[in-house]
Amino acid sequence: MYGTAAHRRSGGNGIRAVERAAAILKSFSPATPALGVTELARRLGLHKSTVHRLLATLEREGFVVQDADGGRYRLGLQLFELGSLVVNSMELQKIARVHLEEVHRACGETVHLAILDEGEVVYIDKIESTRQLRMHSLIGRRSPAHCTGLGKVLLAWMPAGPLEQIIRRGLRTYTSRTITSPDTLRNHLALVRQRGYAIDHGEHEELIRCAAAPVFDHTGQVVAAVSVASVGVDVASARFKEYIGLVGACARSISQALGHGRAAASAGGANADRDIPSR
Repeated sequence: MYGTAAHRRSGGNGIRAVERAAAILKSFSPATPALGVTELARRLGLHKSTVHRLLATLEREGFVVQDADGGRYRLGLQLFELGSLVVNSMELQKIARVHLEEVHRACGETVHLAILDEGEVVYIDKIESTRQLRMHSLIGRRSPAHCTGLGKVLLAWMPAGPLEQIIRRGLRTYTSRTITSPDTLRNHLALVRQRGYAIDHGEHEELIRCAAAPVFDHTGQVVAAVSVASVGVDVASARFKEYIGLVGACARSISQALGHGRAAASAGGANADRDIPSR
């Protein structure tokens, strides 16, 4: 039931290796930006051979780099890149919040800010609906990308290679409206790019209707999506069309706050905001 003793020992050793690798990384600081094998072994109470083996793995993955003379180690750029993702998400959330609040005041529905991570939608901010019937979601939770408004927006501007990798994982059915055909999804995402927004018409949850629009950064890349989610509203109604306009305006405001279009504008570009959906 619980596996063999060898498996249990292997699992324990694996966890211990991760803990030791984390301890090595945490040993670096502004006061000690470079550390050698002997010093790390002494600090952590480990054998030098163990530290050397862990450092070799961390170096291979880009988490540490060794000085040119083959001596001390320093933290690698891989950690900077991962840390930047966290900082950028926090900064994005801070910048976007005031615009999300404007949308919420205008419609009273659930408003989301989300990013794409490992092919899934991750909610990084949310303002709850004031209505009795509302969408159940939590900050930090994940949702599938191929059948949510937020996800389809984030997929629509994704490069072909990464998109195909996500499609190859399979398009799970959630409701009778879920897109499960790769070709149908590709065509649908092309329409999303053309329109500048996406609609979830009960594709993930039967009663949920969602309008979503993309957020661009200063490089023109889609880094997030904004949505308004409602329960049971008719997507052909004037009310839902208002939601489409609200998320489009909100996404434009956040994109502009992130610097989208500034480079082109400063160079006299007439189409600085061509990628931002307008209504």
